[in-house]
Amino acid sequence: MGFEGVTEIATSKQTTLSKFSGQTLAIDASFWFERYYHAQVKDQFSISDRVVKNECDISQIYSLLQSLPDLLRHDITPLFVFDPMRRSRPSKAEIEIPHLQNTPNTSEPEKHFPFLQRPTELLLRYLDIPFCESPLYAEADACVFAHNNHVDAVVSRDYDTLLYGAPITIRKPYAEPWEKIELETVLKQNKLKYRELIDVAILTGTDEVQGPYKGHIKEAISKVRQATDLDSFESEQNEYLRGPSLDINASSPTFKDLHIHYTDPPVTPYPAWPDVSFPDPDFTAAGNFAYQYLGEKPKLVHLLDPIRNAI
Repeated sequence: MGFEGVTEIATSKQTTLSKFSGQTLAIDASFWFERYYHAQVKDQFSISDRVVKNECDISQIYSLLQSLPDLLRHDITPLFVFDPMRRSRPSKAEIEIPHLQNTPNTSEPEKHFPFLQRPTELLLRYLDIPFCESPLYAEADACVFAHNNHVDAVVSRDYDTLLYGAPITIRKPYAEPWEKIELETVLKQNKLKYRELIDVAILTGTDEVQGPYKGHIKEAISKVRQATDLDSFESEQNEYLRGPSLDINASSPTFKDLHIHYTDPPVTPYPAWPDVSFPDPDFTAAGNFAYQYLGEKPKLVHLLDPIRNAI
């Protein structure tokens, strides 16, 4: 979830993707593809059918092809944001800099071919769908794009998009309609400033920290509101924070560490931000890739037709 107890204070509005017609959405790729995996892929493809040449799993590709027509039909430009290609990342309790130093070089795909993500990115290139790989967390990149007006909203399951400063988050709870959450509305309704919201999140707990007010978010809000000096308040509360790891010997983050993490996260540098123009797919190349490379699966090739009709 990324922000303990936030459902008690974050008012959402029911929405549909069609209401974002003509806009650009930064989509947390893991969340997006996982939705389709559970709804369709695992029931339609056996494990042996999903794995091709012992090199890739077509689950994400199938999910991509199934989901694109609805987006394009509504004139929505998707920007898929991936977590790092690395299959196993350090826990979120670990320091970010060493991780970034060991992030795979995405310009050398022949040296790093993850089962799911690399073939998906290749197909995205053929379809001219914008995407990028975050150096750390996909939702952080997506939120920075939104905060800087590079996209209009963020699509993610996680509530920590509020902490990363996304003005608008579009969520899809399991078996529920789409919902829209506006950061400014959350702040106004709870009489909080952005910095104070982060303090509340730290006190209640996030993916990065175990806070002393877990399950008591309204008490945490009251505590933050009563603070006359936030610098002093945060310093006093540091001793009650614990890292997200269950290891009692693991180092604990501080309020300062966490504020830096949320307000200035490691993200794709501006010069490398992807262009977000509406796609102009190369259907011939995409079809050849789907048919010849992906185990000669006609079912995947036929999924290109609805995309072609939606453009």
